[in-house]
Amino acid sequence: MSEVFAEALMLHRAGRLAEAETRYRAVLDRDAAHVDALHHLGLIALERGDAGRALDLIGRAVRARPEDAILNNNLANARRRLGHRQAARASYRRALAAEPGLPDAWANLGALLAETGEPVPSILAHRRALALDDEIPELHFALALALGAKATGPLHRTLALDPGFAQAWVVEGDFRRALALRADLPEALVAAGASTLAAGRPREALALLDRAPTHPAAAFHRGNALFQLARLDEAAQAFSAIADRIPEARLNLAGVFRDQGRTEEARALYDRIASDRGLDSARVKRALLLPIIPESAEAIAAARTQVAVDLAACAGVRLDDPVAEVGHGNFYLAYHGCDDRPLQEAIGRFYRAACPALSEDLARRPVRPHGRIAVGFVSTLLRTHTIGRLNRGLVESLDRRRFHVTLIAPDHGDDPLAASLARSADRVLRLPPRLAEARRAIADLRLDLLYFPDIGMEPTTYFLAYARLAPVQVMSWGHPDTTGLGTIDWMLSAACMEPDDGEAHYVERLARLPGPTIRIARPRAPTKPKTRGELGLPDGHLYVCPQSLFKLHPEGDAVIARILAEDRQGRLVLIHGRHPNWARQLTRRLESAGADPGRIVVLPHLSSQDYLSLLAAADVVLDPIHYSGGHSSLEAFAMGAPIVTWPGRFMRARHTAGFYRLTGLDALVAQDFDHYVELALRVANDPAERARLSAGIVETSSGLFDNASSVAAIEDFLESAVTAA
Repeated sequence: MSEVFAEALMLHRAGRLAEAETRYRAVLDRDAAHVDALHHLGLIALERGDAGRALDLIGRAVRARPEDAILNNNLANARRRLGHRQAARASYRRALAAEPGLPDAWANLGALLAETGEPVPSILAHRRALALDDEIPELHFALALALGAKATGPLHRTLALDPGFAQAWVVEGDFRRALALRADLPEALVAAGASTLAAGRPREALALLDRAPTHPAAAFHRGNALFQLARLDEAAQAFSAIADRIPEARLNLAGVFRDQGRTEEARALYDRIASDRGLDSARVKRALLLPIIPESAEAIAAARTQVAVDLAACAGVRLDDPVAEVGHGNFYLAYHGCDDRPLQEAIGRFYRAACPALSEDLARRPVRPHGRIAVGFVSTLLRTHTIGRLNRGLVESLDRRRFHVTLIAPDHGDDPLAASLARSADRVLRLPPRLAEARRAIADLRLDLLYFPDIGMEPTTYFLAYARLAPVQVMSWGHPDTTGLGTIDWMLSAACMEPDDGEAHYVERLARLPGPTIRIARPRAPTKPKTRGELGLPDGHLYVCPQSLFKLHPEGDAVIARILAEDRQGRLVLIHGRHPNWARQLTRRLESAGADPGRIVVLPHLSSQDYLSLLAAADVVLDPIHYSGGHSSLEAFAMGAPIVTWPGRFMRARHTAGFYRLTGLDALVAQDFDHYVELALRVANDPAERARLSAGIVETSSGLFDNASSVAAIEDFLESAVTAA
């Protein structure tokens, strides 16, 4: 049998595990107590990830030779894989008692001690291993892992001994080199996937992570990628599968529940996490939790009151990086039809107390390239997104004789709009993923003025706005709400959209600028717009509300119900949101207000060309109550679609009315809710009137597009703000 075992060992060393396993079993068929065959079969099981089987086989070998150091070392490895850490520690100690000069056992013990939170003993164990053999790259690499951030020396020694050590290149941060050496290396695939995900490219990240399906961390990052891609049900499955093993997955699962509209389930899970782990970030996430599709105006008031109460209960919480730990701003407040200033200020005070580093004043004396005013545009959404579309004209056409422009944004890969913006800029700063690094990198630009196209759409720019990074900091109306902070000097708004008391709604100083304050090209109508049938639309009068579903305020439900009740041929057309549950909740709410759910059509997400076809097919477009369309209204005007709107109390409810004001048309601007219903019914039921209005919109809306005077007004304002600072 010695020849069969020798052949098995040779096959094993060549990586031909199935053939080796067959021969080891042949040995055991003749001698069931053959220690080395048991041991090596156990090693094969360990290589295949079957630690339970390995424990049984190697355990039988150890019982036959209890003082064998190598057997005890590998038994400990199996126990460690199964999470039996105390038993693993005892086996490593038995191995070292039998053979104190076994480097592998010292290195493995060091790794175990690191896992159990004993860094100093871990480092000492790794150093004992290296004292026995300084020429083994794996031992230097193990010490590098134990040292963490202080690992430069051991890591360089690892690569000096073996430049082809792919795992070491992963730790070094060179994922491309690691994958060039080993295209299937799970650690490299996961690290590259996580890095790509942090850069805002979830599709690319998912492709990498899917190539390492068994790696424990892959499932976690895969869940995050699916979440970013709005594949929420799949994200929930990914996080649920690992929630018991990875605590952060439970936290992210609660975030998925939140975005699915399962608010109470999210709240309950945040409560359990905060109770079980005492996690401050879970308490904060729970405190700021708001329903995406609120049940009623009363539910909105109750939720806002609860936020204030829960935030007060979080006094004393400490956060190091709110972007990483909390990961969302106060986005949904803007859709409540309320004065957000008091609550935004309260939230701002909370975060400043919880994370004092947010409030750093890092601004330095500006450096003006060639005497030009240095302006930086910062946003994570300067890509194919509403924010990118609204600001492209300004970024690209700002007078380069007067201004030096820096684009501050993540790397959006091959996104065409992002690439165009980057080409137009004088300088590009790729936004670092960590907040502290991003603050320092922006401050190091030594700008005259930092321009935020949006604050509040996503967490990074919201938390950047807490710091002073340039002498002058301004925001525009990409997310038209006050920040509640004191570090943004100006809100650049459109005079045509602001109510008389607009100044009272902002902590920032309000700049009422002429024109639409944006420069965008007129959207091109589809060469051949799709028909109603091709879009999946029914016959009848189509009342189209092509907005994100969270923009539909409960106070508008009765208005929609009245329109459908008075026009029996009427159909309300909506577009699905981030998760199907949103449409289900909104449909139930509209039904409670008296709307016939059988006459509500919810379309799937549409391409840009199909979206324009939908606008062309509409009999009338309904602007939501309390939150108006912005870019979407301009698209409707380009298609000649009549929009019925009601200018609410705040600027965010007055975009469409402002555009009408600039065109000189006000026939579809309602005075109150009754008038809104009257206008919608008249337009939908009178084809001649609708055609007349449509022709007027097309004729008069030209000034809303490619508006160079808006850019000139912004240029003059920016220069005056910098001069006065």
